Amino acid sequence: MNYREARKIARKAEHAFSLPNDATLQLIHEKLEQKRGRTITVEELPELAGEELCGIWLICEDQDIVLHAPTRSDWHRQQIILHEFSHMILDHDLDGQSSELAKSLLPDLDPERVLRALARSSYTDNAELTAEALADQLATRIINSDAGTPPEPLAFRKVFG
Repeated sequence: MNYREARKIARKAEHAFSLPNDATLQLIHEKLEQKRGRTITVEELPELAGEELCGIWLICEDQDIVLHAPTRSDWHRQQIILHEFSHMILDHDLDGQSSELAKSLLPDLDPERVLRALARSSYTDNAELTAEALADQLATRIINSDAGTPPEPLAFRKVFG
């Protein structure tokens, strides 16, 4: 799959997700919780600092957990979270990946609680490419929103229009 095909799938998924024009990360979070019928917890995981892996989605029996590496900016943090949320919107949890990665990163976590894990490190497969394309579209929607958008870094809109 090329990026153009991934963007086409992402646009279709974004349309089906039915976000209002004024979207925020919080609104997407809440809408996903409603869609999935479960709590989604988002936490920073310091152990991911300096690793190739910068985000992971743990699918547990009763909740979803998104863990992300420490970031230098809120914008980078948002992109990592949007990428993991995009996997949820695209129903990538139905692909049935193993929770072995979660066990290696979080040895104290009860392995019985984690059903599957999806980790973000590269974009070499179709699921990762499509999730990143959707995350880019959601980020653009947030940037163009007037609903509680935080100040733009380095005058983003002035530079890029």
